[in-house]
Amino acid sequence: MGDLNGPQLKIKKIAILLFVIGIAAALFPFPSGAVSNDFLSDAGFLEYKEKKRAPDFHLKDSEDNPTRLDAYRGKIVLLYFWTTW
Repeated sequence: MGDLNGPQLKIKKIAILLFVIGIAAALFPFPSGAVSNDFLSDAGFLEYKEKKRAPDFHLKDSEDNPTRLDAYRGKIVLLYFWTTW
């Protein structure tokens, strides 16, 4: 094994543990009724109590063309915000 110091040895032990857990999960999966295939409804994402329309706003896309949120009505829109702090 060579002389591994503390952090390297700890990382190696964690990697081996995760590997063993992965093998065990592959060999012994959950029973078919234990996990639902409808993850979104189980998480409550498909249950709307009240639908509200998002306010329209104007932005420029990645190619510097103007776009509006209203142009995507009826479609799923992912808004990704980031910062450079």
